[in-house]
Amino acid sequence: MSDVAFTSTRSHKICASVMEAIGHTPAVRLSRLFAEHTQVEVIAKLEYMNPSGSIKDRMVRYILKHAQDNQLLESGRVIESSSGNTGAALAMACAVNQLACEITVPDTTSIEKIKRINTYGARVHSCQSNIPANHPESYYSVARELAEKMDAFHLDQYRSELNRNAHYSDTAPEIWDQMDGNIDYFVCGIGSGGTISGIGKYLKERNPKIKIIGVEPSGSNYRSIVNKVASDGDFCTIIEGIGKQKATECFDPSVIDDVLQVDDATSLEFCRRISREEGILVGGSSGSVAAGIAALLKKTKNGRFITIFPDSGAFYLSKYF
Repeated sequence: MSDVAFTSTRSHKICASVMEAIGHTPAVRLSRLFAEHTQVEVIAKLEYMNPSGSIKDRMVRYILKHAQDNQLLESGRVIESSSGNTGAALAMACAVNQLACEITVPDTTSIEKIKRINTYGARVHSCQSNIPANHPESYYSVARELAEKMDAFHLDQYRSELNRNAHYSDTAPEIWDQMDGNIDYFVCGIGSGGTISGIGKYLKERNPKIKIIGVEPSGSNYRSIVNKVASDGDFCTIIEGIGKQKATECFDPSVIDDVLQVDDATSLEFCRRISREEGILVGGSSGSVAAGIAALLKKTKNGRFITIFPDSGAFYLSKYF
């Protein structure tokens, strides 16, 4: 029981709503998963401890505040395309603010994620997944069409710079403070591109020597842009939330040093190891970043790593475990 410390880093104030409970998530040392690397410290920020269960709470809160300040919510309707977590975060926020919410998702989205979105009172539209993003029946296109038809506010996370700004102004300062500015590597999965772009910019401004490393599934497009190499092939993955056939407009490659690709089997192996060795139940993208760190440690023998565990394995029990 030597690892148990009965202290809390959370604020004790009473929140006016669940939206005020977003953020201030713990950072936890992974002391068992990489135990053989004695000169390395690996720390994970547990973003699944946000109220709706993922890091997307931060981005949704930031963009809705911007929309409210600029009178963009007058229709009372909000629409977004999502692989699931943004959908749940937005559905939660819309419940608090009494806004009608509709979410488009790819048909590969886990049933747990879809039920989460429905439970908050939002409507889910399941769309074909194995088609280009610009296809009229893709979940991106359907969301844009619905927003126009209903005169609704469209979050548009994949194209909005507000996505990365949210993490620059919110997530990144927390990381810097928790790590006391002592960071050698920030390793992050790339999905919409907002998290790594916003945090990467913030960290680079404070210490240009920090290496910003992205992780994506095999065949995804971000590595080809950052590393200036040909794509490895067709993009197809069961890991939700990271990887894209085409890089998003939200993504800023200028702050990224390298992008690693991890196959699905390795991602899921690390996903399961994290739960069994660290007692942390995480989703597949967390397994991907852990696998990415393991790959880096084959070449890097020392340093201080910080990564993001974006969501919980509880949302994928029927799919990954």
